[in-house]
Amino acid sequence: MNVDVSVVMPTFNRAHLIGESIESALRQSLEPREVIVIDDGSSDATFDVVRRFGDRVTYLRQGNAGKSAALNRGIAAAAGDWLLVLDDDDLLPSDALRAHAAALRDSPQAAFSYGRFARFWGDGCDAPHSRDLEEIPGPDDRRLIVRLMERCFLPNPAWMVRRAAQLEAGPYREDLHRGQDYEMILRLARANPGCFTDCVTLYQRKHVSERRSQGRRVLTQDTIAGWIGAEQAIFRHIDDTWRDADFLPWEVARDDDCAARLAILQRGVVMFMRKLYDRSERHLRRYAGMLGEREPDPRELRLATGLLGSRYGLDDLLERGEQIAWLRSLGLPRQIHVAMASQLPWRLKKLLLQGRIVQARKLFQLGQETFGAAAMAGAIGNRLRAARA
Repeated sequence: MNVDVSVVMPTFNRAHLIGESIESALRQSLEPREVIVIDDGSSDATFDVVRRFGDRVTYLRQGNAGKSAALNRGIAAAAGDWLLVLDDDDLLPSDALRAHAAALRDSPQAAFSYGRFARFWGDGCDAPHSRDLEEIPGPDDRRLIVRLMERCFLPNPAWMVRRAAQLEAGPYREDLHRGQDYEMILRLARANPGCFTDCVTLYQRKHVSERRSQGRRVLTQDTIAGWIGAEQAIFRHIDDTWRDADFLPWEVARDDDCAARLAILQRGVVMFMRKLYDRSERHLRRYAGMLGEREPDPRELRLATGLLGSRYGLDDLLERGEQIAWLRSLGLPRQIHVAMASQLPWRLKKLLLQGRIVQARKLFQLGQETFGAAAMAGAIGNRLRAARA
C-alpha cells in the first residue's frame, strides 16, 4: 500500500524545541512526502531554525491568528493523501508513519489510524525511555466515538487521517483556544471508522508554556478548570447539533426496541461526565419516560455505571450537591440507581487513603441523598464481591 503523507506542523515561539520535532518527522523509516511548518507569527528565532533544514521543509508564515488557523492553512497547502499533524514540541518515533501505514493497509475501510502515546519531560533523547503511557481503552464492543466522548485519549499527533476525510470534516474551529484536536477527532470518528495500531506513535512532551491567539494568552499547562471549560464548550455544541443516534454505543439491529433508550441514556451519561448537569437532566428524564415500568436491559445497566466517571472527579458536587438533586426524582428503578452509584465505593476509598475524611463523608452523604441508602448498600456490596472474586 502506497501511503503518501504530509506532516503539518503549526508553531509559535518554539525555536528551542521545534528543531527536534522536525528532525523526528524527517527521520521516519517511511519518508513523508513533505513537512510543512506554519509559523503563527513567532517573534523568536523560529525561522532561523527551520531554514537549516533547507528544501526538506516548507515554511509558511502568517500573522498571529491561533493554532487552529495555522492548522487550517497547513492542511489547505498539503498535497499528501494522508495528513499527520505534529505539534512543535512533540516527537514521532522513527517507525510512526510506517505503523500507521500498516494499520491502514490492514483496514482499507478506515479513514484514520491511531496509536498509543508516551509522555516525556525534558530533552528529546529521554523520550524513547518513557514508560508514562496513556491508557488506551482495551478491546471494547462499543463504538469508538462513544469511548472518545467519555475520554479524549487521542491528541492530534497520535492519529493520521485521509486528506479527503479531513476536508469533509471541515476546518479546525478557530474559536477554540484549547481542545481543537479533541473536537476534531470527535467529528472524524462520528463520520468515519478508524483503525488502531498497538504501538507508540507519539512522544508527547510535557512542560509549561504559552501560546497567543489574537492577543489572548493561553497557558498550555493542564489546569483542571481550563480543560473542564474547554470541553464543556465542545459538548454544548455537540449536544445542540448531534442526533441521538450519534450517541448509540453499539451497532444494534434495526428491530432492537432498546436502541433509542440506549442512545438517550448514553447521551445523558456523557453530558453528566462533562459536568453539564442541566443537559444531562433533560436527556435522563427522556430516558426515564421511555423506560417507564420496564425492567432495564443489562446493556442499560452497563451504561449507567459510567455516570460518575468524570476524569475530573466529583469535587464540584461535594460543594454543590443540589446540582444533581433531580436524579432522585427521575423514578428510575433500584437496579439503575445501583449501577449509577457503582463508582462511589472506589472514590470513597481514594478519598480516605488521601486523608480527606470530610470530603469522604460528604460524598457518602451525597450518594445516599441522590441514589438512596439501598442503592448505596448495593453498590458497596457489588464492589466487595468483585474484590473477593
